[in-house]
Amino acid sequence: MLETYLKYHDTLYKPVDEKVIELERIKMVKRLNSTKSPCLNQEDQILWFSTFSCPQVVADTFERPVILFSYVKYPLKETGEFRENREAQVFFPLINMPLQNVDKPISLLYSSSHFYVVEFHRTPTGRIKKFEKPAVDMDHDRLRRSFPDICSEQDYAILY
Repeated sequence: MLETYLKYHDTLYKPVDEKVIELERIKMVKRLNSTKSPCLNQEDQILWFSTFSCPQVVADTFERPVILFSYVKYPLKETGEFRENREAQVFFPLINMPLQNVDKPISLLYSSSHFYVVEFHRTPTGRIKKFEKPAVDMDHDRLRRSFPDICSEQDYAILY
């Protein structure tokens, strides 16, 4: 992942906000170089997987879609009543994805500050059972338009 990130950090993975470019690069390099585990101290939070930048690097490195589900339960400040927020996004590889990987996503659940690997139910023939399609990552179209010479000609996002 570090190799993929460093290859495209000035293009595909460059933050939109110019003020955070160097800070984000430093954080990602530290994160991807780290072998520390567990990362439980306050200063270790920089090493944690980020929902902002890491899923796209994973998708490009492993040439597979990454589906990121999130579930957050939180109390309202005014009443203490609990609310739930459920979201899902899919990150498609921008550089290359073999056709056989379309139906082999890496699925992650973010809940209570932890990430879990999710396995989908499969049919007897091995295909993923139907599920509600998540939204395509909000940066997908911008990146494909900005870097057509880097991004694969085939955009599998049309499947979603």
